[in-house]
Amino acid sequence: MKLFAKPWTFSATLHVLLVVMVVFPIVIISTMILQVYKRDLLQQTTERSLQTLHAVTYSAQQEISKIEYVTAAVGVDRDILSIATGLHQADESNRYTYINAMERALSRYTYSMSSQLLAIHFFYKDGGVYSFQQNLSTDEQEVRAMEWYRRTLKQTDNVQFLGLQRMMLFGQTEPSGLSAAIAPSAFHTLSDVEMVCFTLNEEAFDKIFLQQPYDKSAFVIVTGEGQVIASSSNWDETSVSLERLEQIKSASEGHFIDKASETEMLVTYAAVGQTGWKVVHEIPYSELTANYNRIYKIVLLATFAVIAVFLLISFYLVKGLTRPIHVLVRKMSLVMEGDLNAKIGTSGIAEMATLGRTFNHMLDQIKLLIRQREEEEQMKRKAEFAALQSQINPHFLINTLNAIKLMALISKVDNIRNMTNALMRLVSSSFNRGGILTRFSDEIENLKHYLYIMEIRYGHKFEVEWQIDPQAESKYLLKLLLQPVLENSIVHGMAGKESQGKIVIAANVHEGSLYIVIADNGEGMTEEQLTQFRAKSSPHTFSGMGFANVHHRIQLHHGEDYGLTLAANEPEGTKVTMKIPLIFKNKDEEPL
Repeated sequence: MKLFAKPWTFSATLHVLLVVMVVFPIVIISTMILQVYKRDLLQQTTERSLQTLHAVTYSAQQEISKIEYVTAAVGVDRDILSIATGLHQADESNRYTYINAMERALSRYTYSMSSQLLAIHFFYKDGGVYSFQQNLSTDEQEVRAMEWYRRTLKQTDNVQFLGLQRMMLFGQTEPSGLSAAIAPSAFHTLSDVEMVCFTLNEEAFDKIFLQQPYDKSAFVIVTGEGQVIASSSNWDETSVSLERLEQIKSASEGHFIDKASETEMLVTYAAVGQTGWKVVHEIPYSELTANYNRIYKIVLLATFAVIAVFLLISFYLVKGLTRPIHVLVRKMSLVMEGDLNAKIGTSGIAEMATLGRTFNHMLDQIKLLIRQREEEEQMKRKAEFAALQSQINPHFLINTLNAIKLMALISKVDNIRNMTNALMRLVSSSFNRGGILTRFSDEIENLKHYLYIMEIRYGHKFEVEWQIDPQAESKYLLKLLLQPVLENSIVHGMAGKESQGKIVIAANVHEGSLYIVIADNGEGMTEEQLTQFRAKSSPHTFSGMGFANVHHRIQLHHGEDYGLTLAANEPEGTKVTMKIPLIFKNKDEEPL
């Protein structure tokens, strides 16, 4: 109720009326049109499917009629029955004469179906059977005891189309075949033939589906018990479920939507004469509604386009006066979030243009002050670093080291002389003039001097393996980056290690950056320490500088995309990866 208690603005009221009176009716009308189109599409597709099924059922009935005609013609042909009787009574000397005569007589009827015919069996009244083409694999007495055999004997001179029967022939891998039988009547008193039985394959019915245009729909002919007579090549045999068979049995023809299978199907079916067979046509529902989906998208896009254009025009007219104030509020919100580039256009109403120019000038002044502050801070950091370097007088330190070296030389103490010489070179290279950058090859030499000192200090408790890519040696990097990391590996990693330690120093150029890895097999860092470093609060220090300080120094000069990455070194130790940009030339810079 609070929504209606508070007065609405004119723009809000008009917006609500536009949505209720224009947008809702357009959406409702579009939805109704799409539903009517979908219903008509389903009806038309179902009618076309039934028409196709009628053509298939007619072709199937024609094939059955052909089988029945040939069976009837052979069953009442006196010449064939006479030859069959003579063959039954003949001895071995003239048996082949009757066999040849039988083949010639039967060829007149079976020529049109020679590829389908598997065998013809003549059962005699006093026992015995003659097999044309293929012999029976089932015992003769077992066949005579079958229900279809007894039923055919009761209806003489009538062809019994037996449909799909268990295969009873030698050499056949198929479990079943089509059968038709006829029992010659007593009119043929001179014939010993009691039953003529044809066995055929389903080739003729398979050819029916080859005549259908290929698409994603499927055809199948099934018996009332669910046995498949023939099917198209893209038919899925798992689709003949008990639920679907029950629906198909309910009427001679019809259709329904099958949602039980994995793919939703429109199923249409029609009966094949009086055989009890059904021709089933399956169409994927997604294919059926493909055109509807395209029309649906077009109508949806068109509806949204009309609504969008209408609302844009309407809202533009409504917000014409309040728009400048809304723009000012939005820009001020962006400034509050830190976006100092959120300037306002100076066109439009004169008052708003003046306000925009004032607002833009204020932002320019703020950015100028921030830039000046950043420059002052950077100069302050440079001064602080320069002061840190100047705390030690390099000339005094180098001269003192040189004097120690001469004293060691006079005293013939080579270890002290070599160690002093390495320290002097290391200090000299660290404080020389030449900017904040140094060549990576020079940094490697400095590390070797430092390693010489540390090896003497720790008694050769570790060895160093160098894996330096030649492409990396000519690149430049900040001074004093590698020595603190290497010192940490020696002091903290090798101090408590009883066995021989190993440090690997590797460098390579990859994807526009220089990667330097210092890995040791020392004590390593705990997961807590690694987490603290990633949180920018590393407690470990070395030579007055921690990992976080080196990491911060790299990012200060090169940005947040660069810096240190710490990880455990398998199987033990710590692995430090340093990523810095490729610097090909040492530019003239002020030394820090």
